[in-house]
Amino acid sequence: MRSHLAVTLLVACLAAPAAAVEVDLVYTGPADSPALQGLRLGIDESNRQGEFLDVKLNLSQASGGALPASAIAVFADSPGSIRSIAGRAGERAVFNLSDGADALRAACLPNALHVIPSAKMRADAVAQWVQRNPAGKPSAAAWHGNAVKFAARDLNKRFAAQFGTRMDDLAWAGWFAARAVGDTLMREPSADARRLLELLKQADGFDGQKGDAHSFRDSGQLSQPLVLVGPDGELLGEAPVRGVSTGLDSLGAFPCK
Repeated sequence: MRSHLAVTLLVACLAAPAAAVEVDLVYTGPADSPALQGLRLGIDESNRQGEFLDVKLNLSQASGGALPASAIAVFADSPGSIRSIAGRAGERAVFNLSDGADALRAACLPNALHVIPSAKMRADAVAQWVQRNPAGKPSAAAWHGNAVKFAARDLNKRFAAQFGTRMDDLAWAGWFAARAVGDTLMREPSADARRLLELLKQADGFDGQKGDAHSFRDSGQLSQPLVLVGPDGELLGEAPVRGVSTGLDSLGAFPCK
């Protein structure tokens, strides 16, 4: 009798569906920013995935700089204000979507995750290109609206279809941040802000549709390939530049101070 009851309880536990997880996220920045558009696309895509796993992401916009207590992560398009936002966020992850200041990375803020490339990353990418192609000096970017490799073409098409414009650096940063949160929560559903931050910092295989796996360095900077852009906005190539440097650490890596 006891054995039969134990088996029945075990089967019931295994058959019981996992509890649904619904998490709140918040964006702070301009309402017309491409970063917010990218965020919305990333949230939508994460929620379509989450329908099968009972995980749902809710995105709100901060009002007057206040961060709602219910939000377990913050997306910030606020150049010059990341330190302040990170300080107010406590143990919640703060995704920096637009401030490229090297000083922010050197500060190694414990909860700041810098998706947008740093100034040093861009400078290193340009230097590599010039070493291989001395005749021209391009600019470096996180993304290009005409990129086609590594499923970039499909991402560009999805963004253009939804918003009627091309995806740029800010839009990509917003999209990536939303997908990083979504992918992390799909693997380990939880509304615990501290645990989410821990998992984001530990992960080493985020897909940014740019080839090499992306991960966050100790400085909080996202390690990622960059694209090189010509004077007329044309896509020239990628960095690390083949034949010049290898490995993502050749782009803007420096120790925490």
